[in-house]
Amino acid sequence: MKKIHIIITGTVTGVGFRWWLKMEAEKKNIHGFVKNRAEDEVEALLLGHEKDVEDVVNLCRKGPLSSKVENIKIEDYQQEYFKKSFDIL
Repeated sequence: MKKIHIIITGTVTGVGFRWWLKMEAEKKNIHGFVKNRAEDEVEALLLGHEKDVEDVVNLCRKGPLSSKVENIKIEDYQQEYFKKSFDIL
């Protein structure tokens, strides 16, 4: 099971990024969450099979058509996470 924490910066708030990411994560059976952090940042936790997590991260590099992703910071996530859903916080 792969667990990563990502921070996505750019035009990613107010453009449907969180709902788009929830839909893409659920297609791959990814658990975790996504939330807005600042005016130009979205934070997400992705848990799932390694290939599925990597696929979703690659999708995040582009984002939905309404967004403009400028940077993604990716870190391994070491803490436990028990929820079996993907939530928008």
